[in-house]
Amino acid sequence: MRRDYLSRLSLAARWYLPPAEAAEVLEDYQEIVEGRSEEELFQEVGTPREIARRLAQPKAYRRWLAVFVMLAACVLLPAVDPILEELSLTAWQFGSHMFWNSNGSIARLSMPLFPLGIVLPLAWFQRNGGKGQALSKKALPIFALILLGIAWVWFLFWVILAERFDVIDFLFPDLAWIVRLIICLNILIAGAAGMTGLIKSRLEGRSWRAMYIWGLTGVVLNSFLWQILTCMNLDSSVGWQGPYWIRLAFITAVGLLGTGAALC
Repeated sequence: MRRDYLSRLSLAARWYLPPAEAAEVLEDYQEIVEGRSEEELFQEVGTPREIARRLAQPKAYRRWLAVFVMLAACVLLPAVDPILEELSLTAWQFGSHMFWNSNGSIARLSMPLFPLGIVLPLAWFQRNGGKGQALSKKALPIFALILLGIAWVWFLFWVILAERFDVIDFLFPDLAWIVRLIICLNILIAGAAGMTGLIKSRLEGRSWRAMYIWGLTGVVLNSFLWQILTCMNLDSSVGWQGPYWIRLAFITAVGLLGTGAALC
C-alpha cells in the first residue's frame, strides 16, 4: 500500500512540480508515509494529487500547461483531417452521411506548427525537464515503426512525383483504400508515440522529447502526403516536382536533427 501511494505521489509531483522540487517532496514524504496505511494517509495528508496541487506554484504550473497544450496541438491537429475524413468516408460507404470534409484546412496547419514542435520541446525541457535516464531499448521498436512509416511516405512521393502510378497499380490493384489506410495507421502510431514522448518528457526525463519530435515528424510527413493525394492540384510544367521534394527533404532533415539534438 505504501509503495502504491508513493508511486502515485511520485507521478503527481513530477507532473505538477519542476524536477528538483518533485524530488524534494518525495524525499520528505517518504518519512511521512513510512508505517502508515493508505487510508490513514488519505485522511491525514490527502491524496497524492491533492498534495502535489497544494505544493505547485500556480504560475509555473500554468506555464507548463500552456506548453503542453501547444505541443499536443502540434501533433494532434495535423492528424485531425486524415483520420476524421477516412472515418467519414467509411460511414458514407455504409449508408450514413459524410460528417467531415474540411478540404484539408486543418491539416495545412502542420507546416506552420512543425518548427514550433521542434524548437519548443528542445528549449523547454532543456531548462525545465529532469535529466532522468536514457531511453530504454523498449522504445526502439516504436522509433523503427515510425521510420518505416517515413520510408513509406518517401516511396509514395517518388511514385507521385515520378508519375509511376503503374507501381501502385501493380502493388495495390484497385485497392487505393489500402494506401489511405496505411497513411492513417502511420499517423495514429506516430501521433500516439509523440504524445507518449511529450508526457514522459515531463514525468521521466527530457530524453523522451526525442520520441515526441520523431513522432511529430512522422505525423507531419504523412499529413503532407495525405494533402497531396487528396488535392492532386499538381502543376504540369517542367520542374513542378522541385518544391515538393524540397519540402519533403526539409521536414525529414529537421526531424532527424531535432531527434538527434533531443537525445544529447
